[in-house]
Amino acid sequence: MRLKNKTNKQKTTNINFWVNPALGNFEDKTTRHILTEFMGDDNYLKMRNVYSINFGDVNVFMSASEPIASATCDKMLIKDISFDLEMKANEEKNLVFVLGCSMSDSQNKALIQKYTNLQNARKELKNVKDYWEQTLGVIQVTSPDKSFDYMMNGWYLYQTLSARIMAKAGFYQVSGAFGYRDQLQDAMNISSVNPAYTKDQILKNAAHQFEQGDVLHWWHEKNHFGLRSRYKDDYLWLVYATSYYIETSDDYGILDIQVPYVLGEELSDYENEKGIVFSYTDKTESLLEHCMKALELSMKSLGRHKIPLMGGGDWNDGMNRVGIKGKGESVWLGFFLYTTISQFTKILKKYDPKMDITKYNEFNNKLKDSLNKKTWDGDYYLRAFFDNGDKLGSHENTECKIDLISQSFAIISGVAPKERAESAIRSVEETLVDDKNKIIYLLTPPFEKTLNNPGYIMNYSKGIRENGGQYTHGVSWYLMSLIKAGYHDRAYRYFQMINPVNRTKERKDVEQYRVEPYVIAADIYSSEFFPGRGGWTWYTGSAGWFYRVGTQDILGVHKMGDKLKLDPRIPVAWDGFKMKYRYMDTIYDIDVKKGKKEDLKLDGKNVSGDITLKNDKKEHKINLVIK
Repeated sequence: MRLKNKTNKQKTTNINFWVNPALGNFEDKTTRHILTEFMGDDNYLKMRNVYSINFGDVNVFMSASEPIASATCDKMLIKDISFDLEMKANEEKNLVFVLGCSMSDSQNKALIQKYTNLQNARKELKNVKDYWEQTLGVIQVTSPDKSFDYMMNGWYLYQTLSARIMAKAGFYQVSGAFGYRDQLQDAMNISSVNPAYTKDQILKNAAHQFEQGDVLHWWHEKNHFGLRSRYKDDYLWLVYATSYYIETSDDYGILDIQVPYVLGEELSDYENEKGIVFSYTDKTESLLEHCMKALELSMKSLGRHKIPLMGGGDWNDGMNRVGIKGKGESVWLGFFLYTTISQFTKILKKYDPKMDITKYNEFNNKLKDSLNKKTWDGDYYLRAFFDNGDKLGSHENTECKIDLISQSFAIISGVAPKERAESAIRSVEETLVDDKNKIIYLLTPPFEKTLNNPGYIMNYSKGIRENGGQYTHGVSWYLMSLIKAGYHDRAYRYFQMINPVNRTKERKDVEQYRVEPYVIAADIYSSEFFPGRGGWTWYTGSAGWFYRVGTQDILGVHKMGDKLKLDPRIPVAWDGFKMKYRYMDTIYDIDVKKGKKEDLKLDGKNVSGDITLKNDKKEHKINLVIK
């Protein structure tokens, strides 16, 4: 903080630094338990939640580069430090304030001494800026649309890294846990930027799989506590993410790495989920074995229509009662399983050409047949079957007549024939796309009175979150399906419709949206009372998905080990774009233009196929002409 006395008189200013600490999940439950001490000799205020089972030994401290005159310890909510700052006429002063945590008084003092030093603080700030410039600088695009560049050159990736991966928390959700499917998606979607992190997260997730093949839905590493559940999609994300990582990195060796399993109490026949304390097995098996175990569990968990059982839920956690009795089936999960097997078998063919993958191919052929014969509803695909066999996501329903993610993955998976893909897209456009409020519903109409209870999704009011609002994950998958189906211009229009910059251009838009204009929202309401209002921001995996759609599906950047394939799917309005791509210490300056004849040049020489990337620390020029 820099202060300047702009008068010709000496002034004394009171400076007050305050926080409203929670030190737990909910401040209304924790504030009464926060023990506060003013350590006057060491110039800091210390706080601890002494009743916290797992974090009672964590010290939170507040300090400043000036001597603290007083501190508030006894007020329930506010904790503060203050001092009077005397400033001579026209004098300027720089101050440092510190908020941090450690495990002991000695660590507190060492950190405070280091960071209340102005030079150290400035150096650390520079390190932070340099880190983000380096991390976010792998792909930098200059397109005709500045709002696109603004989000793609920083904010989508920054949101994923800072909130999802580093903090595991946001203003609207305090988590801190590793979510099985969530962490894999986040790690996977930044593999073009930080493949080492993606690899590490895949192996961490594999180590939280039980020998039976199921996994912890979420877990806390510090106290080895997690949730064992009957969600049927979690363990498939391990296979999906592994395939994608190998495709982008060419690191087939990851399949040979030995990983333990997790040990913990099993669910009884009457339990659908349970918090358990876990440990790890001494026994290890290769990541390949872990992936195969996940596939085997999915392939044998089929219902009466020969599509995957829903169990305690699939990607939409709120539909946790559709298959609660063990008979309900998930149509979306069928498409996702088909996609996962298709991708994994491609990897296996290269990993070991002699490996027999017949059972996977035969299974997928049967699954594809079942999905097309038993889940087509006339104009689009169903979402699920309840335990009693009733349909969900059908024109026969009065609520949830159509669900977005089934249509999207029917196309992404390649299961839907061309005419059905076209019909599904038409149905989405007619029923789920709301141009007035600039949102795309997850499903419609919302749940309210249905006799078949789908789960806690009904606890949300109509048009809020998953219950008929926009859930932005689903939009990203719809964009991927549109691009695969050839609707590049429409996909880009929706991509930019969701872009928070474009949702906040005018005052009326800001008053409607009411959340940050630089990070994507997990959900946007369609409720008649709050149409177009943003839900929670920051802590959402949709940031990573939008980054992936932008870089891979729209800009066409496909990295495969040391190969770079450029296959842009840009809107009609663009004549082209420029992009800098950093490969290790080497910059590739890419210029894409539209023309009559496709052409690819590297440093002025014609290239057929993919670009071979070399880390020669030189700058290279790529010229691509697309039709």
